[in-house]
Amino acid sequence: MHQWRLAALFMISGMGTAFAFRRRTWGVFLKERVTRLIVPMLFGAWTVGFAGSVILGNEDVSPLGLTFGFLFGIIWRSLIFWVPIFGKLIALGHLWFLWNLFQYSVLLTPVFHVVRNNPDGRLARFLRSSFSLRGGIGVFVLLPLVLTLTEVLFKPWFPGFIGVGYEWFWFLVFFAFGYMCITAKDEYYEFIEGRRIAITAMTLLWTVAFVWLRLEQHDTRIPYVDGGWLENKIIHNRMTILACVIHSFHAWFWCLTVFSWGAHLLNRPSDNLAYLNQGVYPFYIVHMPLTFVGLRVATELGLNDYPAVILGTAFVVLTCWAFFEGVRRTKVTRFLFGIKEVQQTLQPESPSTYGE
Repeated sequence: MHQWRLAALFMISGMGTAFAFRRRTWGVFLKERVTRLIVPMLFGAWTVGFAGSVILGNEDVSPLGLTFGFLFGIIWRSLIFWVPIFGKLIALGHLWFLWNLFQYSVLLTPVFHVVRNNPDGRLARFLRSSFSLRGGIGVFVLLPLVLTLTEVLFKPWFPGFIGVGYEWFWFLVFFAFGYMCITAKDEYYEFIEGRRIAITAMTLLWTVAFVWLRLEQHDTRIPYVDGGWLENKIIHNRMTILACVIHSFHAWFWCLTVFSWGAHLLNRPSDNLAYLNQGVYPFYIVHMPLTFVGLRVATELGLNDYPAVILGTAFVVLTCWAFFEGVRRTKVTRFLFGIKEVQQTLQPESPSTYGE
C-alpha cells in the first residue's frame, strides 16, 4: 500500500486542482495555494514539528528551555529548509507533501490557464485523448509508461523518499494525471465505470508481480523498489528496467482501482463528506506527533505487536478528531491549518481532495 497511497493522494490533489481552477483566475489560484499550503506548512513545521521534538525527549522541558527551543526552532527550520534535498527532510518532516504540492501547482499553472481558457483547444483535446484511444491503450499502457520513464531516467541515481529523488518527478506526473482525469471528466468517468472489473483484475496481476519484485530486492539486496541502485554499480540492466515497469504499473492500477470503485460506490452528495473534507489538513499536520504519543502510551502499558497497533491507531484517530474539532471553530485556527470554508454540499463529481 505504501507504494501507491501517496501516488493516489497526489492524483486526488490534481483532480481537486482541476475543479478549483475552473472558478479562479491564475492569480487568485496562486494566492490560495499560498494560504492553503504554505501557511499550514510553515505553521505546522514551527509548532507541530517542535511538539514532536518535545515528545521524543529532544528538548529541555523547563519553561526557559521550551521557550528558547521553540523560538530557535523557528529560525533554524526556516533557514535549513532551503538546503537542497535534505533541508526539506529536516525542516518539514512529514509536511513535505504540502511543499511538493505547492511546487507542482505553480509549475503547472500555465497549463491550467491555457486549458481553462481554451476548453476545446489543442492542449485540452490532447489531455482528453488518452481516455478515448481504442482498447483503453491510453490509460492501460501509455500513461503508466510515462510514469515508468520517470523511473528509468531518475531512479538509478538516488533513493526515493519524502518526495525527493525520482519521487519528485513521479509524483508530479501523478498530480498531472489527476488533473487530466477531471479535464476529461465525462470520458474519464465512462472509462473507469465501464472497465472497473478489468481494472481490478489487472491490479491483482500487477500486485503479484510487485510481491515478486519485493522478494527479488530482499534476496539480491539491490533496491529495485526504492531506487538508488547506482551504489551497486548498476545504472540499468534488464532487471532494473523491469522493476521500473512493475513499480509504476502496480501503483497506477491501484489508483485506478480505488478511484473506479470509489466513483461507483461513493460518488454522491454528502454532508458528511463535506465535513470530513475539512479535516484533511488538520489530521495530516498533527497525526505524526500524536502517533509518537500513542506509541509511548502503548509502551507504558506494556503492550506490543497487534494490541499496541490497535491502541495506537485508536488513540491517533480520536485525538486527531478532537484536535480538528477544536481548530475548526475559529477563523484564525482555520486559516493556520488550511481548513477551507464549505459553502454547500459537495456535488457528485467533485471529490474530497487535498488539492482544492
